[in-house]
Amino acid sequence: MFKRKSKSPLYQYIKTLLGYRAKNIEIYEQAFIHHSVVCSSKGNNNERLEYLGDAILGAIVADFLYRKYPHRTEGFLTEMRSKLVSRDHLNRLSRKIGLDQFLIVQKGFSSLPSSIYGNTFEAFIGAIFLDKGFEKTKQAVIQQIFEVYVNLENIEKEDNNFKGKILHYVQKHHLKVNYNVVKEINIPYQKKEYLVYLFIDDKFVAEGQDFSIKLAEQNAAMVACEKLHLN
Repeated sequence: MFKRKSKSPLYQYIKTLLGYRAKNIEIYEQAFIHHSVVCSSKGNNNERLEYLGDAILGAIVADFLYRKYPHRTEGFLTEMRSKLVSRDHLNRLSRKIGLDQFLIVQKGFSSLPSSIYGNTFEAFIGAIFLDKGFEKTKQAVIQQIFEVYVNLENIEKEDNNFKGKILHYVQKHHLKVNYNVVKEINIPYQKKEYLVYLFIDDKFVAEGQDFSIKLAEQNAAMVACEKLHLN
């Protein structure tokens, strides 16, 4: 059994990405099972690992930033931590390191929420923690992921307040902006999602979808910023 698992693409991926051999490959496999596949009440999808990984990642990032920036204020550290663990950044980081290639969703699942990749990243961190413990997880996150795939200077300069950018744009040009919830989406074995349309002067500009209205609006604003070249 172990020999068969050791030849799996996921096992080889973990070895390449993190530089170690997985002891319990099954826990990593579970990290990629979206709850659309298995009912959350059975507990064998990635939701519990996502919960665990969220807490572990938060502690790792807080400790990392505290040591990385010994002379920066609490406000700076809080803002940087928020950027590093934001859903948008974790979504991008998850795809950058290739986690999306192992994601398992319900067959025929047509609409993937943008948060699914960041959630998978957190579940992956939870799996590392259960397999290797906190110190090994911390080392893997910092040395094998952050130092290789994250540019802290760019993160520091990054402005993720997309709704603020849109507001500044419409005020500058004497326009008005509206965010309308046009649909509540109920998918089996999944939390309710909201589809939001963004209008500027009653003209449709962009749409966003996520598990909360606030996040859906932010996603719509992010797409609008790209269309309007508000970088």
